[in-house]
Amino acid sequence: MAEKRLVLYAKPGCCLCETLEEKLNQIQPSLGFTLEVRNIITNPEWFSDFQYTIPVLEIAGKTLSGISHRSSLQDLHNLLAEAFI
Repeated sequence: MAEKRLVLYAKPGCCLCETLEEKLNQIQPSLGFTLEVRNIITNPEWFSDFQYTIPVLEIAGKTLSGISHRSSLQDLHNLLAEAFI
């Protein structure tokens, strides 16, 4: 079975990013994914791509839609469970 890896593009001090990361950490044990947080400030390409849209989630190189810091834990869990299928 392939590793379940989720990438969160964020930047320090972004309260939206921090809120989403906290929620991801809460559901991580039940879905068994590895979370990698990428600071867009450290990479000019990431900064250019995501400076106006963070937080952004990615699985296997594909950006996930329908997920935001406002998503409930249950909605986030369901969307990610479906994305990992």
